[in-house]
Amino acid sequence: MSTLIDKNLSVGIWSLDHKKLARWYEEVLGFKVREEIDLPNDKCIDFDFGENYFFIGKHDKIHGENLDPYRVMVGFNVKSVNNTYNFLFKKGVRFIAKPFEAPGGGFWCMTISDPEGNILQFYGDK
Repeated sequence: MSTLIDKNLSVGIWSLDHKKLARWYEEVLGFKVREEIDLPNDKCIDFDFGENYFFIGKHDKIHGENLDPYRVMVGFNVKSVNNTYNFLFKKGVRFIAKPFEAPGGGFWCMTISDPEGNILQFYGDK
């Protein structure tokens, strides 16, 4: 581990309509809200990921749509990629890549898109 980085990780996705996008993460992915922050220039909904942070937020520098969603992909570890696929398929999620074994072998992957085109990947056992 880098000497600059502690053990925690923070991931934020910025949106023009953070409440609508956060609702999708709650309703479709089943994420649990830890807290909602409402500051004058920053707003966010933080989800419960233990000591790590994953939030959907809004600030005054966000304008227009995400023009390059393939630049950053957020990854989540799951127990079973196939079970996660079946769960999300029933919810009508847009799949970019259905479950497949990673090129190097040893674990499985799957890729989806959220309603704003942000790319999410899931890793784990088959």
